[in-house]
Amino acid sequence: MRRGSIAIVLALAFPVLIEQLLHTAVGFTDTYLAAHLNSETGLTGTALDSARIANASATAAVGSVAYVLWFVNHLAASLGIGATALISRAIGARHRSLAHAVCGQVVMASVVLGVVVGTLIAIFAYRIAPLTGLPLEAQGFFASYVRLLAIALPLTLLMLIASACLRGAGDTLTPMYALVVVDIVNVVMSVGLTYGLWYLPRLGFNGIAVGTVIAYACGGMILFYALVRGRGGLRLYLHRLWPRVDVLRRVMRIGLPGGAEMMLQWGANVGVLLMVNSLGSVAAAAHTTAIRLEAFSYLMGMAFSTAAATLVGQSLGRGDVMGARKFALTCYLLGGGVMTSWGIAFILLGPYFATWLSEDPAVQILTGQCLQITGVIQFGFAAVIILGGAMRGAGDTKSVMFINLGSIIFVRLLGVLIVVKYAGFGLLAVWIILSGELLLRGILLGARFKFGGWYKARV
Repeated sequence: MRRGSIAIVLALAFPVLIEQLLHTAVGFTDTYLAAHLNSETGLTGTALDSARIANASATAAVGSVAYVLWFVNHLAASLGIGATALISRAIGARHRSLAHAVCGQVVMASVVLGVVVGTLIAIFAYRIAPLTGLPLEAQGFFASYVRLLAIALPLTLLMLIASACLRGAGDTLTPMYALVVVDIVNVVMSVGLTYGLWYLPRLGFNGIAVGTVIAYACGGMILFYALVRGRGGLRLYLHRLWPRVDVLRRVMRIGLPGGAEMMLQWGANVGVLLMVNSLGSVAAAAHTTAIRLEAFSYLMGMAFSTAAATLVGQSLGRGDVMGARKFALTCYLLGGGVMTSWGIAFILLGPYFATWLSEDPAVQILTGQCLQITGVIQFGFAAVIILGGAMRGAGDTKSVMFINLGSIIFVRLLGVLIVVKYAGFGLLAVWIILSGELLLRGILLGARFKFGGWYKARV
């Protein structure tokens, strides 16, 4: 790796890395608040058991809500992937009018989509809750959270799409600054509203959701203002908001395969979640806690994935295929190194990390064992995230889609179904299947990157 390439990658990845670490802190805080909703200090007997059951139910509900948040991110993916690829190529080719047009179209589409989907979620939240397979008390937590979340959905999607546009233009700093504000507001408001601190009302579990809603609304408004003012050579002109079918068609031709892939991935992972929830509150809480802790690794990989998508797209826009390969490989080696280091930490310290989020010994033991299992395959997980992101940045979304979906449906979903429903195994067997599937997928995407024609994709 040349020092110049490393410096360029780090300059793009570092702001996103800070942003992802703060996202991790938000997820960590939400899980901690749910797991400590009822104090267990000084309790014994039935009172202690009741508090632990309530806390495990709240934690499991937060874990299921995370899948709703992932759904929102995947909903934005069809627009965001297409916007990043087209804007990065347009900027690389010095075609700024196209970049401005794409920005206007995806911003307009994100707000409309947010209004429609937010309305549907608000109406059907309590009908969706039983489908999660959560215990009855946890279902109530889940439904109240997602109904509140629906209020901010238009601004949430706007925030995600504006970030994708700016990163495509090579500006990762502005989204970072905005999302630093979002995450700080989220943590402060969620803690304050849950416990009634700092003259704020005490809302209990709903305080976690209201804090998230306030933060996402702030993020959407901040990034909309940034686009209107112009950043990184990209600017949102209000006349560009008027629908243009030709531009949206180009965005969707690139983004729809990636967005559809992520939605199908989400559906498969929801299937896994339903089976995990059927194992009981302790298993569901441990699953949620382990995922929150594993986020310290995979969210760092996503920072290098973002850098790879931008640099690959800009390099191909200039016709520099070798440069695109070099940047993608550099991103993988750096990001994979970070994720592998976390994997070693999970293997050695997984049981200790588990004590950060739960006071329940049963949840702690199970969480630590799950982390030790996934620690072994973090280098393969890095290939899934970073090399997949690089090829999406090149516009090669179809091949990535086929690899991901084939692996997720026929290995992950089918494997978990067999070990839980037919073999009767528990959460550890689920995590062995999940980890093995990620390793297999990393190998397949690595082979596509080395031997495939991903750099020839037409955008």
